[in-house]
Amino acid sequence: MSLYESVIINKHNMFKYKIKQNNKLNVNSTAGFSLVEMLVSIGIFMSIMTIAISSLISIIGANKKAQAIKNTIDSVTFAVENISRDMRAGTDYKCFTSDGFYSSYCDPEGSNKVEYTSSDGDHTIQYVFENSVLTKIDNNTPVDLISADSNVNIQKMTFYVIGAYCEDSTLEGCNSTKTQPRVIITISGLISVKGSDNTSFNLQTSISQRTRL
Repeated sequence: MSLYESVIINKHNMFKYKIKQNNKLNVNSTAGFSLVEMLVSIGIFMSIMTIAISSLISIIGANKKAQAIKNTIDSVTFAVENISRDMRAGTDYKCFTSDGFYSSYCDPEGSNKVEYTSSDGDHTIQYVFENSVLTKIDNNTPVDLISADSNVNIQKMTFYVIGAYCEDSTLEGCNSTKTQPRVIITISGLISVKGSDNTSFNLQTSISQRTRL
């Protein structure tokens, strides 16, 4: 065999080898995921998405509950601030006693009703809490400030009159000198949010008479 023939044969063999290698590459490049691999991948993806969606739903629910609680507390606080602003300008604080009338002497356990004289001094104003409803009675005209609501249940609202003037200074909480009395208001209740447990709340504020007698 001549040198020329050997070169031709080698080139031919190299050409056949390259074609074979290219065919292998083409076969490998066309190979995809198997059905089992696809099912496993989809299963892992669905598991991750389920956990993520559950977490997102929990966060949304917690946010709704927090917003409902905040709105309810803001409404109650707004009503209490209105009471405080009006009562500070008034005089002659009295609370409703167990004897059935308003008196400067307030029972140590407090009362669900309070009365005072308006800032202009020509009529009395009362705040009455009964059946989860807080009513303001201004010059014999009742107006509900806090009413029964599906989201909030105010279970107790108590007024404590301290240091009000009364002639018998031996009574607890009375003052025989005309000084500046104060009223303490405590509120407790429950806030209900759909799909979650009730949340209890407690509020307290103190009101001092602005006008010194």
